Amino acid sequence: MLKLCTVEEVRRAEEEAVNRGISYRELMARAGAQVAVAIQNLVRAQSHSAAPRALFLVGPGKNGGDGLVAAAQLATNGWECAVWTWQRPAIGDVPVDETALERCRFVDTTDLDTVLGTVDVVVDAIFGIGGRPRLPDDLAAVFQAAYRQRVQRGTLLVAVDLPSGIDSDTGAADERAFRADLTVMIGLPKIGAYRAPALRYTGVIELVDIGLVSPPVSAGGIGLVTEDDVRHWLPRREADTHKWAVGAVLIVGGAPGYYGAPRLSAAAALRAGAGLVTLAVPRSLVPAIAASLAEVTFVPAPDGDVGAGERWAELVREVLPRYRVMLIGPGLGQDRPAEELVRAVLGIGKQRRGALGFTPGGETAGAGVASARFTGYAVIDADGLNWLARLGPWHEELREARLILTPHPGELARLLQSDVAEVVRDPWGAAAEAAQQFGQHIVIKTGHAALATPEGTVIVTPHAHAGLATAGTGDVLAGVIAGFAAQGLEPLAAGATGLFVANRAAVRAIARRGTLSLLAADIVEELPAVLRALYDPRWAPEQLVAESR
Repeated sequence: MLKLCTVEEVRRAEEEAVNRGISYRELMARAGAQVAVAIQNLVRAQSHSAAPRALFLVGPGKNGGDGLVAAAQLATNGWECAVWTWQRPAIGDVPVDETALERCRFVDTTDLDTVLGTVDVVVDAIFGIGGRPRLPDDLAAVFQAAYRQRVQRGTLLVAVDLPSGIDSDTGAADERAFRADLTVMIGLPKIGAYRAPALRYTGVIELVDIGLVSPPVSAGGIGLVTEDDVRHWLPRREADTHKWAVGAVLIVGGAPGYYGAPRLSAAAALRAGAGLVTLAVPRSLVPAIAASLAEVTFVPAPDGDVGAGERWAELVREVLPRYRVMLIGPGLGQDRPAEELVRAVLGIGKQRRGALGFTPGGETAGAGVASARFTGYAVIDADGLNWLARLGPWHEELREARLILTPHPGELARLLQSDVAEVVRDPWGAAAEAAQQFGQHIVIKTGHAALATPEGTVIVTPHAHAGLATAGTGDVLAGVIAGFAAQGLEPLAAGATGLFVANRAAVRAIARRGTLSLLAADIVEELPAVLRALYDPRWAPEQLVAESR
């Protein structure tokens, strides 16, 4: 896990690198080289030019130096590079070969509109971590002109380290800030870039290594989940295992008109690696789900109103000891049977004469009776959360359970009996407050979605996606988390791994389908490729083709 750093922490890490023998010039050389590589990778597949063209907007400080190094590198590689400087009267102490830089064309403000209309990519190297959320008007006008080209011609916009016009610590942003498609973040993740409203301007964040050492994430701190973390957490599956040993998920949800939600959760849990997924849904929903998802099994529950929830809960309690984790809530609805179900399954507000739950191996944790309190492992999502919020001090009654709650801001506000605006203002803080108050793990689904632990630590996902603003994406995330929980991951690892994997699958899905056309099912389709790369690097497709010949 990488600590989300303040400006002070980044500068301290740079000083420590210098003390280890890496000069500031070397750090700048590494940064510029990494930026050049990232730009080449971004533009290569999209540019039809024989020689791709870039315009670098270069500021007066180190960020501008990083940009000049990248421009010189690209020019050496055959790119046509133009450079426009802002308040930088000279090149300065920049580790770049003058001959390489001479290949770049320096332009003045009067030429900008013409150049902007011809380039494939515009690179913002103005401020970096020294930026403030108030742009000079002349600079804002240039950024707005660049964005017009983005809209009209599809010109790609890249920020070096951070988009200019945002605060690296607070996340405050000028509404005219540089709106990047890609931010090549250098060295360490800057906390402000992951906060709203700054996250609206970063695009995809690509973190590149230049040799800085990350400070540790202390208890109660904020960290960024990484690929290394996920590789460490993913369970290893032995060749002689079987589906029940791998882990089974029981999904409880569904209501008339909402059969898609439990279906998406089930598909996601299976794709995340659960050995078996069973849906406890109203009987009327079974044919539609079974027709489109052959791999799941069912516990058909009664339809109806009076008493249907209690009968549904009895069926769930009967089979529950066989499952390692329960996911409750997708598509559950707001009708009375749902309330009866949640009360009865979780044992909230009843006379308790036993305990209902299951151990990680699937064995019964205690003699369950109709009024037993739930003591097992569960992911609670959607209307499961809304019913919890109405059931009084539920967390006091479920202290023995291991829960992962997955609210969006409105659901979290209801759980905290707070205002939605307060949650939106500081979603990580609200999630941490809820996790500590309830003694459970909380996943907050907004912006850079994050997992908060009962100790107050917050673990943040690498990317924020506008494409996720479509029905069903929350059901997919809940299913992925439940799938990992079923495979033996504890709540912290299951929640953080689920967030990372679903997040990366969304990146792939947007690359294929686009932001506006993304469907929740598109994310499920990308889960296999993400997990193959994380878990099965030896099974390269080209290797399999060769072995089959």
